[in-house]
Amino acid sequence: MNNNQMVDIIENVLHLKKKPVGIKVWKDKPKSVPEYQGNAFPGLCTQIGEILNGAKTFHTGPEHCFCTGGVVATGVAPPVPEEQKLELIEVHNSISKSYKNIETALCYEKQMAKRIPEVRERNTAVQIGLLGDIAEPDLILLFCTPGAADVLNRCYCYIAGEPIQGHGGNGGCPFLIQYPYVTKKPSFSYSDVAWRKYIGLSDEELTMSFPYQCILNFIDELPLIAETYRRYGEPVEA
Repeated sequence: MNNNQMVDIIENVLHLKKKPVGIKVWKDKPKSVPEYQGNAFPGLCTQIGEILNGAKTFHTGPEHCFCTGGVVATGVAPPVPEEQKLELIEVHNSISKSYKNIETALCYEKQMAKRIPEVRERNTAVQIGLLGDIAEPDLILLFCTPGAADVLNRCYCYIAGEPIQGHGGNGGCPFLIQYPYVTKKPSFSYSDVAWRKYIGLSDEELTMSFPYQCILNFIDELPLIAETYRRYGEPVEA
């Protein structure tokens, strides 16, 4: 099954309002993919929004992002050094009022380090584009309603025999890019203010992130699982 066929099934079954987005991580900068031009504020979430609004696929890096969450999440940039973390927290807190004080922010960072595994590898670029435009992406982002998310969850459980981990916190990239990229497991989150605003999510939408292979494993089952889901509780035909 090619990616365009996959997109057709996902869109027809789940009735998504936004196109599925692919993310591909590169060890070396891809010569065949244009490099992002300009600086994105805050960062990867803005660039994802640009793709959804019609931009062609591109690759990006830390030089293009004010917030490095997305490039850190893919190993394209190292984690923020401890000596710079306090300054970065102060800047973010002045914009979003995420924490009541620095101590609370540092406590949050320690808790995140326990929950989100670190990227051990080092890469040079991350490509963003519509799923139909990226061959074998590392991750697929689906922007959907909770009902559609439940269908996807049931389809994944049907094949994998395990639940999907969900996250809530101050961020999108750690939960929806770093966690699934490192663990090779899917994730979902309502994300945070920046992810929601700059991607353009409606109040009814959340994000699910799947490693590419995960979706390949269950995509053929999705139509039947969705139909069974919608007919739940109806009498079973003999």
